[in-house]
Amino acid sequence: MNRGIDYFGLFLRIFLGCVFAYSGYTKLMEPIAQTEAAIVQYEVIPYVFVPWIARIFPWIEMILGCFLLLGYAVRLSALGVSGLSTGFIGLILLNYMMTGKMLEDCGCFGEGSFIHFSAAQILVVDLISLIFALFLVLRKKHILSLDGILLKN
Repeated sequence: MNRGIDYFGLFLRIFLGCVFAYSGYTKLMEPIAQTEAAIVQYEVIPYVFVPWIARIFPWIEMILGCFLLLGYAVRLSALGVSGLSTGFIGLILLNYMMTGKMLEDCGCFGEGSFIHFSAAQILVVDLISLIFALFLVLRKKHILSLDGILLKN
């Protein structure tokens, strides 16, 4: 195997793990009403689903991010991250098509975070995340991972 590609995959795994773990964590550490308000601002999702999404998605983000950081179920976790990134891209684009404007703050990292992106900025981040995640999905082995330790023959 090519060591350069192995270390590049390790970098991508850590990068995505940090982004998603931090995103989920910051939303979990604030009142649920703030996460609900961030979702409602997109004016796309029916309000009946907002409380459920606000309670479930931060956990999914944090768990997938932690799995990537640990290197546990990397391909499956990366597939989950690619699904989330695709959903976020769709949400941003659908909001733009329906309202004709991009949001000033995407709400992706919660109110209390030191990271704040506009919807246009996070669209780029989500596109990059999608590409990175798909790279990880296609790799069969990941260095410095729990998968590597647990699946040794």
